[in-house]
Amino acid sequence: MTSKGDFRAITPSLEATMGTSPGEPFNGSPGPFSGIMLKALFARFSQMPKGSLNHRGSPELESTLRRMVVVFRFLGWIWMTLLVVVTVLSSPPPRLWIVYASLGVATIWTLLTWFVARAHPQRLANGVWFALDSVVMLAIGAASVASGADELFHGGMPLSYVFVGALWGGLPGSLVAAVLLAVEQFAVHVVAELGAVRAAGSIIFFIIAAIVGWTFDRLRDYDLARQRAEGQLATEREAVAAHEARVNLVNKLHDSVLQTFHAIRMGADDPAQSRYLARRQERELRRNIEEWRSEYARSFRASLLAVRDDVEDIHRVEIEAVIRDDAPLTPDLEAAIDAAREALTNAVKHSEARSISVFSELSDGKAHIHIRDNGRGLDGPDLARVSERLNQRVETVGGLVDIDSGAANGTEVKITVGA
Repeated sequence: MTSKGDFRAITPSLEATMGTSPGEPFNGSPGPFSGIMLKALFARFSQMPKGSLNHRGSPELESTLRRMVVVFRFLGWIWMTLLVVVTVLSSPPPRLWIVYASLGVATIWTLLTWFVARAHPQRLANGVWFALDSVVMLAIGAASVASGADELFHGGMPLSYVFVGALWGGLPGSLVAAVLLAVEQFAVHVVAELGAVRAAGSIIFFIIAAIVGWTFDRLRDYDLARQRAEGQLATEREAVAAHEARVNLVNKLHDSVLQTFHAIRMGADDPAQSRYLARRQERELRRNIEEWRSEYARSFRASLLAVRDDVEDIHRVEIEAVIRDDAPLTPDLEAAIDAAREALTNAVKHSEARSISVFSELSDGKAHIHIRDNGRGLDGPDLARVSERLNQRVETVGGLVDIDSGAANGTEVKITVGA
């Protein structure tokens, strides 16, 4: 990396190369303007962060800037092609082989620019490509004098070089391109004896370079500011979401756990009531844990546990539940849960069972819910009626309910639906 002192040391020599010295004007050439632009250029370079030539924008922005470079290169080539046609038809004609060679180089380089922008986009913005582009553009700019043509026929190709400089280094890069073009065009005008007034027209390179380079820099700055703002907004949203989650957790603990503990303490002389309250609180905590642990906003496991809890609260019984898998709640699973609710209610109300359990798993793209009890089984008309009602709840979603019941073995209800 070149330090700020190094830039200050080489500035006088470069100003001398441009035909001026510090504080001394140079009439009839782009020298004074070049001296001013060089000072601004190296001041800009000295302010850049070490390790990178410019602040790169987002991939989307850089892609747009590359398209701008390619578009202006094609426009410059079209402009040059028209001027070459006019030059070839002029009388007396110049050295045609130089004219055609120049147009051929411009054509190949334009197509190569388009190819690199598509196949190797990062290479179009590095210093190696800028150096190669400098050699090609300066050669095309000097071809008019080398061919002996009365007028310059390079068209807009040199101006497209300014866009390459802006893509590589923003405003400093475009000004570097402008300085090189100004020096070359001034020399071309002197060699071709086109006059000092026309030579002063090289100032257009600095004007275009300032506009293009400033525009590229501002677009990148705005894009970086947008990215920082989006990052801060995302961080703030995460903080708000985390705070809301903590508040929700605190509210749940306050509304359930603390109140339950208070009720147990107040009713300590009623063991049955205290046991029921402790059981209910245990269920609620487990259900909340399943909801927080689940990756789904509407969880099948949590919904099935909620149904188990409702039946326990209404009938003051204990139902063991083992739910192995979880999935997002779908209409098929909702139908299976409705059938499970009715099966649990039947087991509690009619079987006189001492033990009731729920088991569920997801396999082969289907959800299986098994409800078992060791109470009085179903037979005859009762079995047919219960089977019909449960099947009605799942048949609309292509589900199936199978009941295995016996007087000695209790009842097992198997509910199967698509997961």
